[in-house]
Amino acid sequence: MRFLAKPALWAVLFTIISSGLATASAKKIDEFSALKATLKKYRNTSLITMKVEKTVKSELLGKETRMLGTIALAAGKFRWENNEPEKSLLVFDGKNIWNEQSAPKDFPGPVQVAKAKVDKKNKSQIILSTLLEGKAFFENFKVMHEKKSNDLWIYAFESKTKDLNLKDLEIVVRQSKATKEVQSISYSDDVGNRTEMKFSKIEFKKSNSDKKLFQYSPPKGAQVTNL
Repeated sequence: MRFLAKPALWAVLFTIISSGLATASAKKIDEFSALKATLKKYRNTSLITMKVEKTVKSELLGKETRMLGTIALAAGKFRWENNEPEKSLLVFDGKNIWNEQSAPKDFPGPVQVAKAKVDKKNKSQIILSTLLEGKAFFENFKVMHEKKSNDLWIYAFESKTKDLNLKDLEIVVRQSKATKEVQSISYSDDVGNRTEMKFSKIEFKKSNSDKKLFQYSPPKGAQVTNL
């Protein structure tokens, strides 16, 4: 995972599109019932952990990159560790977003760390965080359509501001009597990349026993860049 350019860093953060889906009524589109119920469950859970498979397709380079890792969420904060094909770490501690990457095995060197401060103006650009806040997300995105297939609800959104550098944002949630989960998030950016994040093995935990999970300090000897 290479370091992201500053505009793309905010797009860090996460749809499966099926054919023949029925479009919901206008009233249902205004309610976002399945999505809101799912996000409420996420907000009311002390800690959420999950596996993530992230795929980035570049139209410009004609290349596809696939990454596997784990994500932890709590109170708008997140920790994202990628294990394959290269190790990297992304942490949002509520104030700053940190991107840590170890040097490739073939080219040893110091750990590289990028740091970006988050304020009220640019916090809305962190999709993962604003999505869980609910109200802030709907203030920055408007729904284009809502579709349903069995227990899957597919939402297509459009950004209300050009600052987010995102296009075609789609979110898939699974809602049934026993399940309320975000299954995937996908979007296109303004340079032609298509990103899709699929989530699995989602666990909702009543407490967070690791108080340092969303804290971060650069390792000794790391090269730190402020964005």
